[in-house]
Amino acid sequence: MRRPFIILIILNLFLSACGTLEIYIDTPSVGEPAVPPLQATAEPAFSLASSSEEIQRAMLGSATHWLSIWMDGTITQYAPEGSDAPPQVSREQVWIDLSTNRFRILTGPGQGNAERFLASDGMTILEMDLKTGQSQSRPLPEFAKTGQFVPTREPGYGFPQPLWGQIGTPLSQLAFTSDFAQGEGTFKPLATEFVSGRETLVVEWTNVHSELPAWHMWLDAKTAVILKMQTFGKGGGDTIQSEAVVKQVIYDDIFANSLFHAPSSLPQFGGVTGRGSQPVETGTISASGKDALGELYFFTLPHRAGQSIHLVRLPGMCVVGIAECPQLESVSAPFPFDFSLTPLSWSLDGSLAAFAYPDDPNGTPYKLWLFDPAAQTWTALFEYAYIDPPSWSPDGKWIAFRVQDGLGGEAVYVVQRDGSGLKDLTSTSSLPEDGRPYVMDGWVTGNIILRSAKPGNEGVISLIRIADGRVRPMFETSLTKAVFVPSSDGGWLAYDDYDYDSQKHTLYVTEPDAANPVELASFSGGTLYPIIWSPDNNRLAFAYYTEFTQGGDPTADVYIIDKNGRGLKQVYRGVTVGGVMFSPDGKYLLISETTSPTGGHLFVVDLETLEQRIVRAPGLSLDTDWFMPSWRR
Repeated sequence: MRRPFIILIILNLFLSACGTLEIYIDTPSVGEPAVPPLQATAEPAFSLASSSEEIQRAMLGSATHWLSIWMDGTITQYAPEGSDAPPQVSREQVWIDLSTNRFRILTGPGQGNAERFLASDGMTILEMDLKTGQSQSRPLPEFAKTGQFVPTREPGYGFPQPLWGQIGTPLSQLAFTSDFAQGEGTFKPLATEFVSGRETLVVEWTNVHSELPAWHMWLDAKTAVILKMQTFGKGGGDTIQSEAVVKQVIYDDIFANSLFHAPSSLPQFGGVTGRGSQPVETGTISASGKDALGELYFFTLPHRAGQSIHLVRLPGMCVVGIAECPQLESVSAPFPFDFSLTPLSWSLDGSLAAFAYPDDPNGTPYKLWLFDPAAQTWTALFEYAYIDPPSWSPDGKWIAFRVQDGLGGEAVYVVQRDGSGLKDLTSTSSLPEDGRPYVMDGWVTGNIILRSAKPGNEGVISLIRIADGRVRPMFETSLTKAVFVPSSDGGWLAYDDYDYDSQKHTLYVTEPDAANPVELASFSGGTLYPIIWSPDNNRLAFAYYTEFTQGGDPTADVYIIDKNGRGLKQVYRGVTVGGVMFSPDGKYLLISETTSPTGGHLFVVDLETLEQRIVRAPGLSLDTDWFMPSWRR
């Protein structure tokens, strides 16, 4: 049954010579027989002596002469006459399996790595930008599952191959010769030549309304697949506008199922098996030891059940793309990572990391560990039923941490970096008992910000001095119920002031005594989190989440802004941002994206160019989730 599209389609730059056709797709109606099992038929009948009609008939039935195809080729676009611009060359690799409606496409520059990945397993289409790592997926429409599609010839109408309509790349369309056989015009055989080691018939096509040829096509003598094509423009001529050449072609190979699924590593151009050639690593840096941008630590979790979580690290310069990455290095720990994880908390000088985690298989008690990255040692300092993530003082001399007994009791402790001088601040201070439980927001110089977590008391915020436990209100009046994010120098506080009536989020920065507040940005609805400061405390980054209630799909947009309220820029859009952090030099932003078609991964944005890239390194697989990053300076 013929069902028209709502719009007219122009096939692509090769079909532009035909003019505009009214496009239809043949889809089966209820009660119509199912598509019969696919099989390759005999070779097409055409030669130098063939008529235009015979060549056209062979092209219309080309898809019946193969079941699967792999092609590797180039597409060259030439500049208009009179222009000095050089030709633009791109490369494309194509895997198509008509028997299962599966495909895989890699595209990129003529010289260099692949930049785009497109694949379907016959049910879902996955598209990835290999430069940024961004990906998206969508269902493969039922009307595209047509196997060896052979259109019915109807003057004035065009029936493009439905599966190619989901691919849309120039080299892949050469496999679907019928798309080029439906225009009004004349097919004239010119010669026989070899392309990609296969005999071809060179055919010229001239539009019925023109006297000059619009295309030259080199048709495979056994399949009628186009192995080379030159276009001369809609009106025809003798100046080549574009040329597509298949350099390698293999028919009816059996492809591995993994080719059509989410890749385990970033795909590159290679052979029919899909295994890319390994790039030569020049200027690599050692995985162990800091470079000018420190080290990035994070956890990896394989997608397959029963696999272990690992703590790994990479040099900072390779994370941002300045240098080639070495092999991903796993960091050993004296306990398995079987429970909820938080990022490592690094001292200012990067010499130690504090980490709260249980080594008991029951998940409690927790221990406060100090990790020495140089010696690769873990030292347990204290043990409590539960320990919240620890926080270093701005001068790197103290570690603050909150403990819970699991029965409603809690306390906030500080300890020196060598494990001495443990102090229970909440038990020995004059904090009001009716404000319990208290949570810790961070540090302001030598003071810890404590907030009452008791319902109704969220706006009660105190500063407790670690030297003597002295407690004082942070503000004379309740400023907000929001969490405060102090700058590392203690000179500023950032916070999200949320108005429940208008559902408006307003990002402010203020001095520690609430003087001179500056409104930076505001948003309606959604969620504003997290908020972080740059290393020099002159800039902030934050994520704003939209919600289903606001219409459309939810998104997570990451912004940067100067603390004076200028220079607001959106630098990233994702689905779920689990964390944001500046590089030690403040020139890059690391974003932890927890939701994507390929899993949770890490992305880096150059804040000067806004160029975005996925973190990549040998041994870092897309078959794992990457999460809870921390940057060691």
